[in-house]
Amino acid sequence: MEITPKFDFVEGSFDTKDVKMICVQSEKHGRVDLCIKEEGSMNVSIGKIKLHSRDLYVDFVATFDDAVKLGKEIARRWNECETKE
Repeated sequence: MEITPKFDFVEGSFDTKDVKMICVQSEKHGRVDLCIKEEGSMNVSIGKIKLHSRDLYVDFVATFDDAVKLGKEIARRWNECETKE
């Protein structure tokens, strides 16, 4: 399936059959993101993993390890899926 994002500094489209999903984590920046990675291209963030309701860094740190585990599991399942359209 052809997807065309509308992000600043991102042009073009990608086919869901040809991309990998990765989990990108940064404790320093307080983020755990799901990203699409096309070979030879930059990571395009498509979602954020957030396991806390308050936007406090202390809550982010408390849930960071579990957010990374969840992100990696979602990416693993995407990459192993054989029926992408």
